[in-house]
Amino acid sequence: MTAPRTDRRTLLALTAAAAAFPGASLAQGGAVLPAAMNRLAALAGVNPLPQDLLRGLADALPEDLRALEQVDRGEALPEEVRIRLLEALWTGVTPGDDAARIGFSSALMWAAIEESNNVISYCGGVPGFWAEPPETA
Repeated sequence: MTAPRTDRRTLLALTAAAAAFPGASLAQGGAVLPAAMNRLAALAGVNPLPQDLLRGLADALPEDLRALEQVDRGEALPEEVRIRLLEALWTGVTPGDDAARIGFSSALMWAAIEESNNVISYCGGVPGFWAEPPETA
């Protein structure tokens, strides 16, 4: 028995077949395609977006990301989808009664104020500073 082999023609045929189904995503669980990342960054007005926030968004709101991919095909993004995506990016929590944390510490709301204000809390410093090693021992 011979080992399976992929030649150039087979690869070309598979690529053409994949292009025939543009709605099918090759991304595996939680992956956000670069086109969707660019559109999300433009929508939020922040580039680059934190990767852990994007992974959480892909896991929590996959239908909304699929709607975002449809924009590239000429369809308009529904207003309710736009609001859900922006709310999740800026707060780090998905909207609605079944809210889920997708990246609270990397939410965009903290980036908007980290250079000018400290978040009101019992700890000083910007969000997440306590995860860094101390400057002096």
